[in-house]
Amino acid sequence: MEEPTMKTKSLVKFVFILISLLILGGSSFAGKTIKDTAATIREAIQQQVKHPGYIKVQDNLCCADILFTVTTDGKLLIKRIITDNDALSDYIKEKFSEISFSKLGSPLNQYYRIKLSFRLI
Repeated sequence: MEEPTMKTKSLVKFVFILISLLILGGSSFAGKTIKDTAATIREAIQQQVKHPGYIKVQDNLCCADILFTVTTDGKLLIKRIITDNDALSDYIKEKFSEISFSKLGSPLNQYYRIKLSFRLI
């Protein structure tokens, strides 16, 4: 059997390094996309959902824990709201229905969770 030449060894090494870089680059790009998508969603919710002045809060604080997905048509679909305040739950449902994303990157149809806290000062 013939010994591989220096060119062959170099070519194999180059291809191996190229494939490794493509795999690493692709996975880091995907991670940034997911983080960017989550940040975009969080910013939109923070801009849209402000303290509802008409809602009475106990001890000047009310909280809501929301689990939701973003559908393929860009709408927020609430799966669960945990709060002690029914008026706050209705307010969040109303505000989430007004949020829509026309060009949101992947991932869609994933579960997102956000906790909102409102404090009267």
